[in-house]
Amino acid sequence: MANRLLVERALDVGDLGRAFGSSDSFRFLPLGLEHIYIKLDFKPQFENARTAEDGRGFLRSVARGAMGAHRLAAAYDGFLLEVQGSMLHVGLPIGQPGTSRGLSFAADLHQVFREIFNEPGMRVDGWRLTLDAGHTLVVRGRGVHGDDSWVCLGDAANRPAKYLYSQLELPEDRRALRRFCIGVRHPETGRWMHESLDRLTGMVAGPAALGEEVRGASMDLDYRVGRQMVQADAAPLGPRGTPASPKVDRPNTYYGWVLRTDLDGFTSRVESCFGDQHALAQLAAQFATIMDAAAGFTASGTSELLVQLPWAGDNFTVACVFPTNAAYQEAVPTRLVELSLDFEKYLEDATAAGGFRGWAHGIAGGRVHGNSGGNVYLGGIEVGSRRFLVGAGEGFGRSAQAFGDINPKCSEVVLYEPDWDRLAENYKDRFERGVTVRHENSTLYRVASKEALLRARTRKAASVAHIVVTGAGGSRLPIPSRPYCP
Repeated sequence: MANRLLVERALDVGDLGRAFGSSDSFRFLPLGLEHIYIKLDFKPQFENARTAEDGRGFLRSVARGAMGAHRLAAAYDGFLLEVQGSMLHVGLPIGQPGTSRGLSFAADLHQVFREIFNEPGMRVDGWRLTLDAGHTLVVRGRGVHGDDSWVCLGDAANRPAKYLYSQLELPEDRRALRRFCIGVRHPETGRWMHESLDRLTGMVAGPAALGEEVRGASMDLDYRVGRQMVQADAAPLGPRGTPASPKVDRPNTYYGWVLRTDLDGFTSRVESCFGDQHALAQLAAQFATIMDAAAGFTASGTSELLVQLPWAGDNFTVACVFPTNAAYQEAVPTRLVELSLDFEKYLEDATAAGGFRGWAHGIAGGRVHGNSGGNVYLGGIEVGSRRFLVGAGEGFGRSAQAFGDINPKCSEVVLYEPDWDRLAENYKDRFERGVTVRHENSTLYRVASKEALLRARTRKAASVAHIVVTGAGGSRLPIPSRPYCP
């Protein structure tokens, strides 16, 4: 557990990277970073894949985009931080005051991607970027599958992601951030300014050649067997570099749904700690406790089989998976909601110990398409010494979209409409039609409070409870209780 860890500040980025091989230490590093978020615009059939073929296509394209971003970032002394589906996150160390390399990186990446995705009929229709810079708390992610991003915490890492998601919530013709453009936050006014990527100038020689090299490379890469081994009772995924590791061309396929959760109030806490090394170390230790508790939930906190995806800032994601469609359909009416309630309960102590109020939830699974063999597809993208575990399928796309469309508050549960339609009536009645961030009724999502769902669960449990008394002659008489919960 986190309270047995050696929590210490890393010496530099290399030292932080070496910490990936350690399970008994937890390192953090405050850095000045330029954060570039890259959204690959997929055709809808791939973004919310309903077939294994579309899922593999999505993962292959993400893998090529991630490899291109990784190799280009290295040329800028930067690094690929996260691969969250069709969203990539790159970090570049801030140089001299008043200088920025983020725009040059964006210009070069634009050329790299033009070469990677240059064939007619490609799954990727384009891309758009956001850029912000500032103090960042970087920590080593902790999970159960050895698939850990570098988790970046703070406003500078959070703002560009939120702005990008807010743009994706709008119809294409109403987005200020157009395709093949970058949004840059002005450091003084906070306003987002937009520039065409075609008008920017890069710094590296031959970005198109780099893109051509990545386009021709095999994404099923052979890296040495990883130092991090799976030692949990979660879904059995092979470590990176092994034949059992899921590949982009051979993803693990399941039936199930996706639960995304977002920790309330963490980003503001990070900002208040910059400049105080003791406070940063304390906050890093608290976050380690929360990550370990979440890993514990994944491994043994529920009877279902769970797959943990890498942390995205303070956002935790798991896929709840089943071997058959029948088992998935049987679980949906009750467990779709109750798994979220179980997660909050399991992490209650760790969350409260850090002074946080709780979590916002986004849930989606979707209906199984014909004889597709599943609706949750998981592949490993191996970059350098790390493997990014990436999910494809409607559950991943729609659960992420829930946060952009609805932006749920703490202790709110947002549920994809086709899944709400399959809930048991006692839970179904607790949901209301969602209201989008544009104050319009949502056609995709329903929203309920955690408290309302807990009351529904308590009432259900009370309605099936029986009191047994012993009557005359020793006979046992069951007396059904009557629920009086509101």
